[in-house]
Amino acid sequence: ESEEAKREKYFYFRINADLKSATKEGTASNFIYDELTFLDPRNRKDSKFYIVDPNQERGINCRFGMRGVTAANHFDMSRNTIALFGGERRYVLASPSQCDRMALYKQGHPSVRHSSLDWSNPVEWDEHPEFKGALVNEVVLHAGDVLYLPTNWFHYIVN
Repeated sequence: ESEEAKREKYFYFRINADLKSATKEGTASNFIYDELTFLDPRNRKDSKFYIVDPNQERGINCRFGMRGVTAANHFDMSRNTIALFGGERRYVLASPSQCDRMALYKQGHPSVRHSSLDWSNPVEWDEHPEFKGALVNEVVLHAGDVLYLPTNWFHYIVN
């Protein structure tokens, strides 16, 4: 398929929400907490979602993507809890101890937290022989599954 056909057929978008802006009408934050009320720690008696100190909440990122959309291998500087509401999603995970095998972009690069090679393209693996020795785990999430991903864990995602 051409890139143009892929753009028409596939989509990926994200909505970010945080408590500070949740009180403003018409914001993504307001929408998230209104529609997914179980995530709103301000309603502790009604919420099944537990946050030790809601004042330390850093936000919620809701990501939506069609089948075939991938996210390049990267790590995040925060913890992630991934809940799948529908479909399936494949995660290839690696511990921070594998950092020297992840072929990361060099310091100063805008994508410094990302691998410089396309994990789905074995031809590129030859350019980074250290990558072939990386120890990874793979999990396929289905609707209703939840995955906790600690800080600095690498993850490559296939929808």
